[in-house]
Order: sequence, then structure tokens, then C-alpha cells
Amino acid sequence: MNASSLSSFKKVALDTNIFIYVFEQHPEFGEKAKRLLEQIEEGTYSAIASTISLTEILVKPIRDGNLALEKQYKLLFTHFPNLSVVSVDTIVAERAAFLRGKYGMKTPDALVISCAIIAQADVFVTNDVRLEQVEEIPCKSLAQL
Repeated sequence: MNASSLSSFKKVALDTNIFIYVFEQHPEFGEKAKRLLEQIEEGTYSAIASTISLTEILVKPIRDGNLALEKQYKLLFTHFPNLSVVSVDTIVAERAAFLRGKYGMKTPDALVISCAIIAQADVFVTNDVRLEQVEEIPCKSLAQL
């Protein structure tokens, strides 16, 4: 990924799919997502993730009985440098309800984006083009970076 593509931003919020691409070595987006996480680790950006993303990424390893991947995800969310994990509270829940009402998005997406907005992230990095309609925070597609 070109570092300058996000150079105007300091705090990036990450959608769940960014983590999945790295750990499951997605053939098209795995390397881009990995480079973004490396830049966060190095301090180029600070990052925000939601506890909802932790819920979403743990489902498959738990379902598959993949304890090693489950452990990796848990460690990532608790010890990754320059990553803050935002919990859902009533403020986030109310903002998510607003986003659901305005855009018709699914609850998990609304919660993850609400965490980003409440945490004052500069940009939300996703690969879900449906989220690009959100006006409250710039949404950048990993595919375009």
C-alpha cells in the first residue's frame, strides 16, 4: 500500500475485514492489509478498532476449533502497538441507531463505524463499498489504497 494514500490522516479506524485479510492471508488484499497494520505498528498512524470486530473475527476460529488463530486474534486486540479498542456503550449504540436509520446498514457495521466516529478517527478503512455512502466519516476502500 502506498503510504501517501492515507498520509493526510493520523488516526485510522479499521473494519473487521482488514484483520481477517491479514490472518487468513487473503490472496488479493492480505498484503495490503498487512502493510497497513505494519504502518500502525511502526507509529505512522494510530488506529481504532471496535470490540464488535473482535466478536466478528473470533467466530470462524471458534467454529473451526482453531485455537491458535483464536489466540492470535485475542493477542492482537489486547497488545498491538498503536491500536485502541473501543467498547460499545450507550453513546456508540445511539450513534449506531442513527446510522442504521439513515443508511439502512446492518447493526455490526453501524456499531463499528460508530466506534470510529466517537473515537474521532480521521478515516474508516474497509473493503465494503456499501459503507462509502456514510457522510459522517470518510470511508476508504482498501482496494483503492
